[in-house]
Formats: sequence, structure tokens, C-alpha cells
Amino acid sequence: MTKCFDTLVAEAKTAVPAISVREAHDLHSKGTAVFVDPRPAEAIASTTGLIPGAYNVGLDDLREGMLPPALQDRTTPIVSACQAGPMGALAAHALQMRGFTDVHYLSGGTQEWREAGHPTEAEVTSPLG
Repeated sequence: MTKCFDTLVAEAKTAVPAISVREAHDLHSKGTAVFVDPRPAEAIASTTGLIPGAYNVGLDDLREGMLPPALQDRTTPIVSACQAGPMGALAAHALQMRGFTDVHYLSGGTQEWREAGHPTEAEVTSPLG
């Protein structure tokens, strides 16, 4: 039986810790975490944009282990963010399932990131080519 989206998100949110916009911004400012956005590029550009420096890697690519060079060390701190949080949680869980040990999803996503006054970028390129 295939699980519905809401069930998968609930499982992911149980397995992976959330991080607040404030905590994520601190990590971003210090450059101590890699940020990943699993949304399609068109969705990013037409909604909230991408956190500066974040990698746009699709959820299916993350699940299949197609990772950018910045994600080769499984101990790298990672923050996964989508527009509101659910896809970020799924992406973080996918990374956790691939052996990453320091993964969080951005609670409230890029929507809350922008509401807090932090910048985003509309230009999106894939690090996978």
C-alpha cells in the first residue's frame, strides 16, 4: 500500500528535527551548514525564491543519492528548506536515510525565512547539471 503525502511528511517530521528560521539564519551567517531546496526550479522562482547559496536538488535526486559535491561528507550539517516545510522535511529524511547524521528541516520554510526579513534569490541552477 502506498502512503499518502501527509503520512510521509508526518513520518519525516518525526524522524528529523526541525530548525527555526533564527537558528537556520545563524548557521547560514556562519557558513557552517549546507542548505538544500528540493522544490522544482519553477516552483522556487514563482514563489519564495531560494535561500542564497542553497543547492536546488530535487527530492527524487536526493532519494537516489544524486548529490552535489558539497554533500559528500555524511557528517556535514544540512538544512533542507522548501516553501512551507513539508518537502523540506521529506528531503531531510531522505538525506538521513542515506546516512547523513546532522540534518534538519527549516520549520516554516522559505516563506517564514522571507517574513523574517532574510533575502532569497529567484535565479536557480542545479548543481547536478
